[in-house]
Amino acid sequence: MLAAALTALSVLSVVQGVPAARPPMQAPAAARVPLLVDPPIVNFGTVAPGTKHPARFVLRNAGAVPLTIERAAPSCKCTDISDIVGKVIEPGGSLELTAALQVPKSPGEKDAKVMISVAGQPGMVLAQMVAEVTQPVRCAPAYVDALKGVQEGTVAFSSVDGKPFRITSAGGRPPIFVGFDPAKDAPRSQYQLRWRLADIGPSAPPQWWVVDTDRADCPQVPLRIRHETTGVRFDPNSHVRFWFPPESIVLAGVVKAGTPIALSTTIEHVNPAAQGRVTAPAWGDVSSVSVAAGQGNAKLVSATKRGTDFVDVSFTFTPAAGPAGPRYVPVEIATPTGKGLVFVAVTVVP
Repeated sequence: MLAAALTALSVLSVVQGVPAARPPMQAPAAARVPLLVDPPIVNFGTVAPGTKHPARFVLRNAGAVPLTIERAAPSCKCTDISDIVGKVIEPGGSLELTAALQVPKSPGEKDAKVMISVAGQPGMVLAQMVAEVTQPVRCAPAYVDALKGVQEGTVAFSSVDGKPFRITSAGGRPPIFVGFDPAKDAPRSQYQLRWRLADIGPSAPPQWWVVDTDRADCPQVPLRIRHETTGVRFDPNSHVRFWFPPESIVLAGVVKAGTPIALSTTIEHVNPAAQGRVTAPAWGDVSSVSVAAGQGNAKLVSATKRGTDFVDVSFTFTPAAGPAGPRYVPVEIATPTGKGLVFVAVTVVP
């Protein structure tokens, strides 16, 4: 009990910025699994949206007996790994693990882990990968944090190459700048925008806040909205139809009204009740892609299955005629097990 109390006092003192007078002397805890991962983390740094990045890890046996890999599983389906299950690593020996991280098309930090367990050994070791998905215009933070009653906040935007640019709209409205007047000030390479939940949707906001710029290589910057009604709660029926869109936004850029544009998205299998097993084989048989009347037209081009868990959906989208400017259009995808939505962000011009 005394040792525990001293440990707690030491931690509390460090957190408060005051060094503990008598830190307890403890031997370092021994590794539960005598398997070393080299490197423990692969940091890809800044990467482009939607890209795939290979990594190489070396697993080293630091113990005195052979180690048999019992399980190696990624933390998400965005990661491919080499098959090392059943491989034996002799004492002092090593084994190569290769992995590839597919990052999303939207900006923000992305991380994935490969969880490795060894037969007869408690616990597991991790091989980790991290990346920062960044468009030519970077935003910080890469989301709108409207959780726990937060009603407004700010986001910083900056061009990666340092070139000046303009922000033309935010969430379909005129942007609210902090310390900048677009009527008087020259374009800059960085801005700070204010968002207000009352403008976005106070009771049921969308999943994304889209900021438009005048850069041809980055016409739209999507920021995920963190709110009690978004995330998995935004689409509560996904487990019933056995699929969901892992990225629910599709960036169409600048499009002339009445002009079709080729777009694509992906739907992913989900079945938590059966621990991910496919119990409804027709979940990914996409039958149609459609848009509500008056907002344009969408037509299914192809639906290509990728393994057992993904279907890549290609479709054409034609924005309806009407006022020029940004739009956020719900597009419905239908399969035999149900219907779900993705949202096309498009800036319509005459």
